[in-house]
Amino acid sequence: MLKLFRRAKPPKVVPERELARRLTSPDYRCACCGEILGAATAVGLRPVGWPHPPAPQPDEAMDGSGDVITERYARRGRDMLVRAHLPIPVKGTEDHVFLSVWANLSPGDFARFRSGQERGDADRLGDLFAWLYSRVPASSGPVLTKGLIVPVAGGGMPVYWITEPKHPLHAAQQDGGLTATEIVALYEDLGAGDLVGHLKA
Repeated sequence: MLKLFRRAKPPKVVPERELARRLTSPDYRCACCGEILGAATAVGLRPVGWPHPPAPQPDEAMDGSGDVITERYARRGRDMLVRAHLPIPVKGTEDHVFLSVWANLSPGDFARFRSGQERGDADRLGDLFAWLYSRVPASSGPVLTKGLIVPVAGGGMPVYWITEPKHPLHAAQQDGGLTATEIVALYEDLGAGDLVGHLKA
């Protein structure tokens, strides 16, 4: 007799240690498709209030006028934005995940930072005050958050550290991080459900 009703399979549970490995390994291949995920740096956010930014242009487009976005910079009205990595330690490991976010610098600091990036010595500028210009978590994070842009040597992507104690991720950045399960939940909140599916496969 044909069974019309079948019990649904319970969702696969990936052990915490294995989930952390999948999150942080740069060469982890998805079990279902063989794709290399690079999940630690795979989640990138758009600038807040800019639901449909145009396709990235060359950095030289920043020398013109109007709203523009490149791989590293953006101008939205009077706001001058820099793309940065927001690091979150993964509990139980020595590793981090790095959300790609946007931060708003003052016009003067933006000009100094961009010049330093072009020369490869922006790290000499020291820490720069900047507002976080991406909403993290997407569902509950504040619209604007105080923090610091920390330039790195050689023109690499800078790092963003949240300095507002009330922000949901401030404690995670400063004191111990998040578990792999918590990071996966954050990824889902940020709209990276497809990546989460591969991580849990």
